[in-house]
Amino acid sequence: MKRLTWILLLAISAITASAQALVTINGKDISKQEFLYYYQKNNAGQAQDISRNDYLEMFIDFKLKVEEAYSLQYDTVQSLHEELNGYRNQLIAPYLTDSTKINELVEEAYQFLLEDIETSHILFVANSPQEAEEALEKAKKARKKLKKSNFAQVATEISEDPSAKANQGYLGWTTGGYLVYPFEKAAYNLKKGKISQPIRSNFGYHLILLHNRRPAKGEIRVAHIFKRKPQQADSAQLALIQEEVYSIYQQLQEGANFADLARKYSEDSNAAQGGELPWIAVGNTTPEFEQVAFELDAEKRLSEPVEADYGWHIIYLLEKRPIRPIDTYKEQLINRIKMDERRSMVTQSFIDKLKKEYQFKTGKNDTIATFANQVITQQAFDSITQSPATAHLTKDGYINMRILQYENQQLETKYPEFGMLMKEYQEGILLFNICNDLIWNKAGKDTEGLQSYFEANRSEYPADYTYKKGPVINDYQVFLEKQWVQQLREKYTVTIHHEVLNSIP
Repeated sequence: MKRLTWILLLAISAITASAQALVTINGKDISKQEFLYYYQKNNAGQAQDISRNDYLEMFIDFKLKVEEAYSLQYDTVQSLHEELNGYRNQLIAPYLTDSTKINELVEEAYQFLLEDIETSHILFVANSPQEAEEALEKAKKARKKLKKSNFAQVATEISEDPSAKANQGYLGWTTGGYLVYPFEKAAYNLKKGKISQPIRSNFGYHLILLHNRRPAKGEIRVAHIFKRKPQQADSAQLALIQEEVYSIYQQLQEGANFADLARKYSEDSNAAQGGELPWIAVGNTTPEFEQVAFELDAEKRLSEPVEADYGWHIIYLLEKRPIRPIDTYKEQLINRIKMDERRSMVTQSFIDKLKKEYQFKTGKNDTIATFANQVITQQAFDSITQSPATAHLTKDGYINMRILQYENQQLETKYPEFGMLMKEYQEGILLFNICNDLIWNKAGKDTEGLQSYFEANRSEYPADYTYKKGPVINDYQVFLEKQWVQQLREKYTVTIHHEVLNSIP
């Protein structure tokens, strides 16, 4: 027990030391921790470290200028608050999210990238809550009749996907990231030959059949030469196009440069780049193109002409790559997560953690809920839903909004590094504004003072210089700043707590 007490005393002492006042300016304490924040940040990357004592003098000058800005009420200017809030809004995102949940979803998305899947589906469209109920009932009823063997027939008959009449619900092969998330998750979790339960997406309810799965084929980069089939073309026109395509193919076989012929003949928007296309994964191009393109390899880079409904392609393989390590895709996957249904999953996970942290409880009567030191009342909910902009809010939505607002307000105290960064930025704005008014602009406008300074220091400048020259103005700014700092040191009391300073290594 004594040992535990001693450890606690040491911990409390360490916390107290870090919060000790190193300098007191105009009665306001500036902590050792704040000094170290600036000292370490400004020493980083320096060819030669600034000594602790030298930096302290610069730090005091900086704080004196900031103190003067507060004294002159620069902090009350509306533009400062707007700029500061804009900066803060850019910084808060990492603090108002569940990074653990994001990493979990990134890992899941990467696992999907490792496999290609072949699927079919039946869709029942739902554009409203009422339609959703009806679509779910249709899906449940249809699933009872479905088997793998009759899926295509049923899809053709009842699917509300406009393409189902032509493709019988068949979606072909795809890889992770090219299907809407609820559909993708359900499809990848199916066993081969199985049909899913009704799956809700933004389009409605889906029944999914997983035909097959295989290790992912990775990505390819190809160039192509494309000749379009005109709409309403007759057989004679189509024959001429086919003849031209095979003529181009013959030239390529005889050694012609692919990029040159692409620029000359291709009717694709990438023709000017030699027909080169971006990296392609399974499922993000047409089946006719994909099937041939992915079969190309180092030994056979050039395809024979490939016919599709809309035209002809000749494809040339430039590069192939397998699925790479997860870190390669992390930023891309995070951006994708932030753009689809998973964004709300991350937000809800974060809110659930905050509810636990702040001991969230549902209330009674006029109290909807309580958490931390907050009370959410029915009156407050009724009041906010009177506005057209927030009339759509449900009680759960309002609770979530209040919890996130509260957490946002706690960031500076809850995360010291964030609080220090915001303080640094605010004081930086104050410093810039006051220096701009009292030094930089003044130096250019104070013609009499500038000329007097020049005359007093004429020997330091070339003979052809006048007081209007840039270097003279710069030197005058330095002179004015030194004068100003001296005035501030006389105006404000500065106390250095040497016992705290000496505790800094």
